[in-house]
Amino acid sequence: MHVTGIGETRIITDMRVFDETYVPPRLIVRDEDAEFLIRKYLLRLGRPGPTDVTLVFGSIGRVGIGKTTLVKYVGMKLAEHARGKKINYRYAYTNIAPARNSQEVLEDIARKLGIPAPIRGVSKLEALRQIVDYLYRHDMHVLIILDEFQRLLEPWFVDDGILYALLRVNEEIPAKDGINRVNFILVAQDFTVLSRMKEALPQLESQVALKLKLNAYKTEELYKILRQRAELGLRPGSWTDEILWTIAEEYGIDGGGHRPEGNARKAIIALRQAAEYAELDGSPVITRVHLSRAFSGDSIANIPESTIRGLGKHQLLLLLAIAQLTLEKSGSQSDYSTTGEVRKRYEELCELYGEKPRGHTQFNEYMRELARLDLIQAKRSGAGMRGKTTLTRIPPEIPPDSLKDLIEKILSNH
Repeated sequence: MHVTGIGETRIITDMRVFDETYVPPRLIVRDEDAEFLIRKYLLRLGRPGPTDVTLVFGSIGRVGIGKTTLVKYVGMKLAEHARGKKINYRYAYTNIAPARNSQEVLEDIARKLGIPAPIRGVSKLEALRQIVDYLYRHDMHVLIILDEFQRLLEPWFVDDGILYALLRVNEEIPAKDGINRVNFILVAQDFTVLSRMKEALPQLESQVALKLKLNAYKTEELYKILRQRAELGLRPGSWTDEILWTIAEEYGIDGGGHRPEGNARKAIIALRQAAEYAELDGSPVITRVHLSRAFSGDSIANIPESTIRGLGKHQLLLLLAIAQLTLEKSGSQSDYSTTGEVRKRYEELCELYGEKPRGHTQFNEYMRELARLDLIQAKRSGAGMRGKTTLTRIPPEIPPDSLKDLIEKILSNH
């Protein structure tokens, strides 16, 4: 194998284009949804009225369908329109997943908006009031984007009442001049958030003015996205339409490939990896051989290895227990396990690895932490089961066998 040397032609000209946080200068698939939301929120600028809330979500088990890219793009374009109208406007994107409590959510919003208010150390309601007062004094209008919104429906968030006040901020803490300066876009994984919202905070359902469901990408849509990324991030002449179509058909929901998930994130990763393999071979173009190598590495593409390597030993043992159970139940009617099953397997693994099992309080805290990091999925048991318990599994987008192998490798070095 020939390794590309200094001074040789490279295929990837801008690696940022292939990062999952990248927002393109123009949306070419979700453009109609984006334009609708932009017009919707432009009409709210500088006007009195209630808080405007939009909920964006997808189908169960579908990731990489452009929810985050869409809402960030809307925030950026609204900022451009507002500058043209000489309006002081900002958008604040915050991902709820890392937040341990609502105080951290408010602190992150204030930080993203550039608000120097002493948020820390005051009550949550007072922190929210400081944000509103700052917006009034500076005549600032904001769009707050809360990604992984379903996390805010967990009991420890709902019980402190800040979510209700936050999404009704213009009514609960109105600005002195009555102008509506705060609006929201909420981003959730899938439509189960609707039933969870109705169960946790039924009074909030009427606050959501628009519910926007995004479907998984079709082959042609993925091809358009891949072509845009190739034009922005790859050297001209290093790729062909045939290569892009092959990737699109592999991942398109209607493509008939081995991975019909409609997942743009995976498709973009495959294109980047194929380009990297071509560079390693010293090839001036991406070939089907390079693409085959990229596809073969797909099974670990969704495993956040750096996050997993940052876990403590007992968190790893708990995650390994859930991965083993999910794998064992993969051919059954449901791959969810009860908390009792998870606890039993965790204790068995502790004995195997020479560790003393943690108590129930710490065990439950580990479960919440793994859920917060999106490493496990949890839900309440429904009809057909005696009593109420939490059911847990590894998310569908993470292959449990590859996850199991990775954790065992990490634990062997502990």
